[in-house]
Amino acid sequence: MSRQLALSAFRVGNGVLGYTTRRIAASTRRTFSSTAQRKKEMIYFSKASSQELDDVLTEIRRKIVLPAYLPQPQRAKIYAKKYEKKLQSDPVTIEVDREVFKFRYVDPYSGVPSTKRILFRALDLFSEPADFDNLRPLIEGLAAANRKLSVETLAKLVRVVGTKGHIYKIVELARSVKRTGFKLDESETVNEVLHFIQMKAVFSDWDPAATEKALRWAEIVVDLLEEEDHQPTLKKKDGPPPPGWLPLPRDPMVLLSPLHLAAALALKQGAEAEADVVDKVVKYATKIVLLWEEDKALRQTQPAALFKRGGPFLYISESRNNKFVKLAAPWLYGLNAAVKVLQDQGPQHSELAAQLQKRRDNLDAEIQEARKTASGEIGEVTWRQVFEGENVRQGEQEDGVKVEDKTVEDGNS
Repeated sequence: MSRQLALSAFRVGNGVLGYTTRRIAASTRRTFSSTAQRKKEMIYFSKASSQELDDVLTEIRRKIVLPAYLPQPQRAKIYAKKYEKKLQSDPVTIEVDREVFKFRYVDPYSGVPSTKRILFRALDLFSEPADFDNLRPLIEGLAAANRKLSVETLAKLVRVVGTKGHIYKIVELARSVKRTGFKLDESETVNEVLHFIQMKAVFSDWDPAATEKALRWAEIVVDLLEEEDHQPTLKKKDGPPPPGWLPLPRDPMVLLSPLHLAAALALKQGAEAEADVVDKVVKYATKIVLLWEEDKALRQTQPAALFKRGGPFLYISESRNNKFVKLAAPWLYGLNAAVKVLQDQGPQHSELAAQLQKRRDNLDAEIQEARKTASGEIGEVTWRQVFEGENVRQGEQEDGVKVEDKTVEDGNS
């Protein structure tokens, strides 16, 4: 993709280059060098935990981010072979934030890094908490350079950062969507973010403070889905959504995440459960019951056409049962907890509890069937982490990271 962008910049600039060449011929005082004060805010990276990571971030800044600050005609020049010798002695120059940068010829085939490859090369080197402070400028820089990340790349980005324990940094990217371009407009991206937020609570053994924090961040995600900047862009080739399609803010698979966290928190608080936490359990349970018909499996709440190749739910189709089990295990735990919370609230919520129990039973049957044919390990690892107690979670957390990394790479996650 990066090479295509570079070549595109060269093609778009051909006319301008011709005009520039004529101007050079007409005036011996004209040079390639020019200084421009750009209005874009410069991207800076902080000191990383290793020299190797510092070098990768420097390469990203130099070869991807900084060229985006050049006006189009000058950007086209640095990728044009015919100007290689001239640029060697008279480079394109630009000033940003009173810092001067010089650009010489760059081979658009070998000199421009692959966006996806260098992004994950950097992320693989993120290890210390301070390294993750560079995540936002990294994504902002790619956005400023108009480097588009595919749905698959964004989902993998979430998995890598979430597995390393910094999922809230991802939510911050979404909150700053105007600068980062990180949109919550695809089911896979949203549910991966919510999954790792829930796992924060799971790995704390649903500690009240950690679970309350996770609930707060999950609700931030759900609220962001309503914002204009996160609305999906309808592509002409896709046509209108099929009948029965539920948008992300009304998708039970999305709402099950905050329900899980609210219910788990209410259970931990016990008889002293805060009224607003119980109210949240009631709120999300009510929405889910209204949106999820009692005789349907969870995946049947969305039209079947959306689970086919090219559809937004292919990632949890029957051919991807491993991923479905991974995501659905915390949802089932949450339904168990929510039913108990509602039952404990007395007869005023008994009907809602009974209705939620039916959905809970449907999901349990769906998960158990999916476990039989799931290809991969992360689904079972997550199941044990959620349902088989604190000792299992502590013993397998590190192993789970390794399995996650493996399944991300082989596409079975």
